[in-house]
Amino acid sequence: MRRNSIRTRMTLAFSLSIVLLMLVCCGSLIGYARYAAVRDADRRLADAKLAILQDLADPEEQPTLTETIREHAEEWKANNLVALVVSAEGRIRLTSQPSALTWPRRVNDGWRVVSFPVGKETVVVGLRWRATENALRTQTLDLAGISLLVTLAAAGGAWLLVGKTLSPIGSLSRQAQAASVDSLHIHLNAASQDAEVVGLVATLNGLLERLAETAEVKGRFYAAASHELRTPLQALSGHLEVARSRPRSEEEYRAAIDEAYLQTRRLISLTQDLLFLNRLETAASLPPSESIDPAEFCERALTPLRPLIATRALRLQTMYAAETPISAPPLHVEMLVRNLIENAVKYATAGGIVRITTACLPDGAQLEIFNTFDSMLPRDTERLFEPFFRPDASRNAETGGNGLGLAICKAVAAANGWKLMLYREGEGVVARVSFPDKAGIRRVEPE
Repeated sequence: MRRNSIRTRMTLAFSLSIVLLMLVCCGSLIGYARYAAVRDADRRLADAKLAILQDLADPEEQPTLTETIREHAEEWKANNLVALVVSAEGRIRLTSQPSALTWPRRVNDGWRVVSFPVGKETVVVGLRWRATENALRTQTLDLAGISLLVTLAAAGGAWLLVGKTLSPIGSLSRQAQAASVDSLHIHLNAASQDAEVVGLVATLNGLLERLAETAEVKGRFYAAASHELRTPLQALSGHLEVARSRPRSEEEYRAAIDEAYLQTRRLISLTQDLLFLNRLETAASLPPSESIDPAEFCERALTPLRPLIATRALRLQTMYAAETPISAPPLHVEMLVRNLIENAVKYATAGGIVRITTACLPDGAQLEIFNTFDSMLPRDTERLFEPFFRPDASRNAETGGNGLGLAICKAVAAANGWKLMLYREGEGVVARVSFPDKAGIRRVEPE
């Protein structure tokens, strides 16, 4: 029996409750029994006293005290009563029957008495109380024994009942211990059909599934990161190895250096994005917020992309609300907007549409970026936010990038409490960002 187990604590708590209940019940019974016995004894003593005084007050017969005592002697004997007549000198002159009652009384003599004067003498009426005390004591011991048996039986029953109730937890523990750590997908079975156990097992299975999904995402991330890092490193190593394999002309060396520089820049960009993504996911606090308008950052992100928009013959449509201020870190808004717009421009169907819309909502602001897209999206759109995931791997060379754009957008949104959604709409894809108004900025609706 372990002290820190639920079974032990619940059994002890139940046993203590039973002990307290039995103490209250038995104490009440014993108290009432003693009260009833004392009240009955006092009533009988009072009746005997009243009978003596009434007989002595009879004007017709005018009996003496001795006659009165002897008249009631048999009746009192049947009721365990003894009457003494004590003279003025303190000696017992008369007794209704031989008894152990003495006068003056001894301490704890086992009698309950009432005394009253009659002329110069004193009448003492006593009731044998020791037998009643012994009966009450025996009753107390009997009730204590019964209480002990009841408590032990209740404790044993509680121990078995709690053990039966908690047995599904032990079964779940054994299932978890027996599960293989080599498999990411672990499923626990409910050991009973109790609603609480079924709910607990469902919650644990949901947690295990989410952990398995997280582990799979991390596994894909590590594999993709290794591949993305290996590709420029191999290219860089290959060009340098070719360049140093034999003497070459200045133009050949310059071409090798230029290619090495491009691969190095690609590595630097990839490393910076990985570090930024890690800082977003592990940062304990956010940069200072400012009141900014997302439309300004949209225009800023579009400036370097306009040549590419013209090259791909994209139709750019912008619809900005008159004023949509939000309170947010400017760097985070810039990273989010730039990556979403770059993705829309790069992955839009050639000759298609790129539409950027901002709107003012009662509880904040909203940014929507739409682009036509003729490829299939994965059924689970959350995969689009995984690092290095590309919906169309065949277009990697055409679009460039390192596959971290949407992952950074998701991390920025999660860090700031924004809601980012990506979904199919008609012939294209919509990226929607909702910015809740945390700072209570006054918003102006467009006219």
